[in-house]
Amino acid sequence: MITVRRRPPTLVEVVDGAADALHEVALQKVVLALLGCLPLVLVMDWRAPAGWFAALVMVEAWGWFATRPPRPDDRRRRNYPNVIAAYLGQLACWSALGVLMWTTGAPVVQAAGAALFMVMAAVTILLFYNTPAVFLAAGAGPALGAMFVLLDSQAWRPGEVVVLGVTLLMCGAFTVGRALGTPSMQEQQRRLNETLEAYETLAANVTDVIARTNLAGEYEYVSPSAMAVLGYTPEELTGTSRWAITHRKTDLESMAQAFQRMAARPGAAEVMTVRVRHKDGRWLWMQSSARLIFEDGEPVAIIDTSRDVTAQVAADLALQEAKAEAEAATRAKAEFLANVSHEIRTPLNGVLGALQLLEDEPISSEGRVLMRRAVDCGQMLAELLNDVLDFSKIEAGQLNLTPEPVDAHGALDVVVGLLEGQARAKGVDLRCEVEGAGLWIYADPVRLRQVMFNLVGNAVKFTEQGQVVARLKIANGLPGRRRVRFEVEDTGIGMAADVQARLFERFQQAESDTSRRFGGTGLGLSISRALMRMMDGDIGFTSTPGEGSTFWLEFEAPMAATPEPEVVEQGVLEGIRLLLVEDNPTNRLVARTLLTRLGAEVDEAEDGIAGVEAARTGDYDLILMDIQMPRMGGIEATRAIRGLGSPAAHTPIIALTANAMTHQRAEYAAAGMNGMVAKPIGAAALLGEIARILTAEPEALAV
Repeated sequence: MITVRRRPPTLVEVVDGAADALHEVALQKVVLALLGCLPLVLVMDWRAPAGWFAALVMVEAWGWFATRPPRPDDRRRRNYPNVIAAYLGQLACWSALGVLMWTTGAPVVQAAGAALFMVMAAVTILLFYNTPAVFLAAGAGPALGAMFVLLDSQAWRPGEVVVLGVTLLMCGAFTVGRALGTPSMQEQQRRLNETLEAYETLAANVTDVIARTNLAGEYEYVSPSAMAVLGYTPEELTGTSRWAITHRKTDLESMAQAFQRMAARPGAAEVMTVRVRHKDGRWLWMQSSARLIFEDGEPVAIIDTSRDVTAQVAADLALQEAKAEAEAATRAKAEFLANVSHEIRTPLNGVLGALQLLEDEPISSEGRVLMRRAVDCGQMLAELLNDVLDFSKIEAGQLNLTPEPVDAHGALDVVVGLLEGQARAKGVDLRCEVEGAGLWIYADPVRLRQVMFNLVGNAVKFTEQGQVVARLKIANGLPGRRRVRFEVEDTGIGMAADVQARLFERFQQAESDTSRRFGGTGLGLSISRALMRMMDGDIGFTSTPGEGSTFWLEFEAPMAATPEPEVVEQGVLEGIRLLLVEDNPTNRLVARTLLTRLGAEVDEAEDGIAGVEAARTGDYDLILMDIQMPRMGGIEATRAIRGLGSPAAHTPIIALTANAMTHQRAEYAAAGMNGMVAKPIGAAALLGEIARILTAEPEALAV
């Protein structure tokens, strides 16, 4: 049951109630004063009532402003001295009217003045004690007072009768109106009981726990739902501290901070989730919406509504754990791919480098054919590896584009040249058609060729007979930009409608046996779509089973001027002394052979420790540093070289590595490396990076 403790009203509450009543009847009193002044004109000079009425209006306006109730969000109290002063001013003003009536000497008007004094006394009593008996006395008192005054009077003039009648009517209407507008004590109690019964019904049936606590944290009220949620009856909790069942170590500070926020924003609710101990000893997660209760502008209690969210919190924790596990798995996958990249790229670098050098050696025609087949296989393996690594970069958000001036036609020629032998071997006619002018654009040449290679390569791969046509169209776009459209039409196997919707998904190919028949990872189209989206472009296709497919891509790129051709002079590294730090003997052989042919003098070190020692004692123009090596890796060796207290500490260092992701490049730069060449190492890429490092200003050197 909900119990209501009765207590006598405080002086502040009494004054507040009186102020509210005065504020409500201010306009009524002004109207009644006007009605009372008009009849006085019949029995006295009109200037005296008019002056009194003007003074009354000002006093009542003062009283109306002084008795205004504070706003709900205003914690300041009323200015009680101002309220009392305003009320005393009103009494003085009405008393002046009574004195004015009495000084007329007319008995009837004097009777009206007496009635007015009785009304002021009655209204003052009604402000603090408004029972029906008081209302009856307030209504009858003025009439009785007027009758006593008139007992000695014998002659009444018509004007005086009008004054008395209007005054008595004014007094009676005011008191009766207040009596009808203010409910009796019995009616108030009946309404209060109905409200309490409705509240008790609501509190008994709601599933959330409703509680009121004082500022010390002691429960003053707890709803019956506490039994079902917490195992305690309301009687067991009332009077006890909520801290006794709250997990204080972790929640006390957060609750104190919430209290400070509620105190700073009166009326605002705070939502918090804390742990509460059930009666049987287990801990529950309770979500509470709390609000401060203010009285006279000061906080006195907290009321909150709480619900059990243990299951929801457990689900959230499980989700967070699953997310953490997934992120850990992603990191493990990235590390695995990085390791696999290094392990595959390192021997692949040796294979392709050796085959590249063999092209300048005397060899039989049959051996040269076998060598080219080996080069093709190595390049295919590098392509598959690149697809896997690119997809990993895209998933991790670490794939970045590097735009530079590129000839779109030249990029297509390179792609067609790489695939022309494969198409010719299958008897497939591969040709390209180019339309438009202004073929130089700003784009990432590697990624542009990669997308073109994926589309043309797929067309050649899946076409057994017929033709593959690659069309490139360059048109004007927005000012200063070019619209690029690239299409690849083939007469290959085509695709059924049920597989077209998932074609751009990762590891997907048209048929289940496509990978066995044609090879590939199924990542090329997925990567191509991701690259097109990074370039703000689009990619799509049309296909008919058994007749072929047409793939297309479109994007806009800034136009670029045709650059001057670069000429690489022979013996460009003549007089350059290099230190090659590489643990793989084959890679050292390939790199040394390549560099010495370009005129460089090359010293070797088989790991990071030997590299640091060689850098300390030698005088090198440049250091080529592998990353993953036994005993000491390339990053540690670079830091050690940068820490040498000699001019060797400033020797430029280029990383030779298969780990070429964006975050890895940043790690190399942070260690002090000045450049990077990805494995498998190409002669042009290595020579270009060496030239950049040796000709750049010291402050411009960066990976």
